[in-house]
Amino acid sequence: MSRIGDAQKFVREVQIEAKKVVWPERKETIQATLMVFVMVILIAIFLYGVDSLLSWLVQKVI
Repeated sequence: MSRIGDAQKFVREVQIEAKKVVWPERKETIQATLMVFVMVILIAIFLYGVDSLLSWLVQKVI
């Protein structure tokens, strides 16, 4: 098959697969986004605490 034929076949297959995609509802997207923000904040607080504790320990040793 020629490269043009391969490209046309690829585009057709992409279109077929794109029709199978199920997009999340707006509410579901907002909930997932909020959960990501909450987890990022919690992990940031945890890492800040660990960093502060380790800094304090290093200062006590020195």
